[in-house]
Amino acid sequence: MSSPTVPSLSLFSTVRLGLLNVTIGMNALLVFGVLNRVMISEWQISAALVGVFVCAHYVVCPMRTLAGYASDTRPLWGYRRTPYIIGGMLVAFASLLLILHAAQWMRTQPVLGGIACGVAFALWGLGLNAASVPYLALMSDLSGPHRARTISVAWFMMVAFGIVATGILIAKFFDLNLSKLSTDMTALDTAALDRVLEQLFYTVAGLSVVLVFAALLGLEPRHQPSAGADDKPPTLRETIAVMTADRDSKIFFAVIALGIFGVNAQDVLLEPYGAQVLAMSLSDTTRLQPTWGSATLIAMLFAGFVLARRLSRKQMALTGAILSTVGLMLVIAAGNLGAATLRVGVFILGAGSGIFAVGALSMMMDMTRPGQAATYLGVWGIAQALAQGFAGLTAGVGRAGLEVITGQLGLAYQGVFALEALALVATSCLLLWMRRTTPHPDVVRQDDRRGVERLADIVSAGS
Repeated sequence: MSSPTVPSLSLFSTVRLGLLNVTIGMNALLVFGVLNRVMISEWQISAALVGVFVCAHYVVCPMRTLAGYASDTRPLWGYRRTPYIIGGMLVAFASLLLILHAAQWMRTQPVLGGIACGVAFALWGLGLNAASVPYLALMSDLSGPHRARTISVAWFMMVAFGIVATGILIAKFFDLNLSKLSTDMTALDTAALDRVLEQLFYTVAGLSVVLVFAALLGLEPRHQPSAGADDKPPTLRETIAVMTADRDSKIFFAVIALGIFGVNAQDVLLEPYGAQVLAMSLSDTTRLQPTWGSATLIAMLFAGFVLARRLSRKQMALTGAILSTVGLMLVIAAGNLGAATLRVGVFILGAGSGIFAVGALSMMMDMTRPGQAATYLGVWGIAQALAQGFAGLTAGVGRAGLEVITGQLGLAYQGVFALEALALVATSCLLLWMRRTTPHPDVVRQDDRRGVERLADIVSAGS
């Protein structure tokens, strides 16, 4: 089953495609940045329970493979990607509103509200997972030789507009509507907070719908499948069997998992590390994430528009992994050398993360097989989601466990950072071990019953 041949995306179309990433960033900010804090701080809901809710979207990550396979093999109204993206996004936006109301319900009905909240978070994850893989596949279909540029622009837009700019606007929105929000939360009227949150969530959901349609309408060419018998698509199990029979595809699964873990586990540790180990002030530690984010954005644009012309995809990913390792080593050394070293390390870590993201995502798209792009991206997306979830778990549990074992808080933080660095060293070695960054043309399907193929039996039952 082949994809239609289309010209490479213009910069304007690339920006349009990036609007989808903006909506993802906006929704993530509402869940992780606003509702997460309100549920724990203002509504006094158990932080552990909130953590379970927030991580629910990782549990449903196998949906990525099913959504990818459906997008590859079952076009709707002549379109292979657009209906699945729109459908998944609409489910996610509706679930976002359900999450808010279910969380409010928990204050009076903890059990029923908690069940409803868990279901709403799961639906949110299902919607995002169902949309994300066809979205990446559409980007792969349309970007042609300019994949690195497309990726860098789309992810720059997500961080710069979906997270940073939206975060500033939300802060201003709260300042205008709840002047007591940051100074005297005990005096804040619960009903007033509810009204403001509902206004915010409904506004963001409505704006997200507009952005999705602005991004997608007329972008994907309509696919005209032929009636020939040769066009019968392989089953999901057959597709994954071919994928797992390819040595370099299996290595790349490990590259994604280790690399994502290596650049993400420090996310929630940098600020407390600076405060508890380096005795940095609150204002100083709050600058660490903007430093990391700025370096990531600059590096993504540099990788997409400059490095992509000089380095291969694998070389970019390798460069990013090495830079991130250097950044983590400086973060560890900052325990003895001071806050200035930490800031330098965080900047280098952000730059490495940005370059690695562009290189790895470009490799991911390059290594898909014609007509099976979304299925391949779905399987590798599972590696990404599991690595992100494990990174968050390691950051909290690993730091606490190492503190108990060593009796030293500084060593506990540094132990987690060192584990990340080791994961990135392993990522670099695996990248060097890979022989190809394109699908093997003559790979023979093998039913070896190992690795990712076991997933095929589970998800095939639902296809």
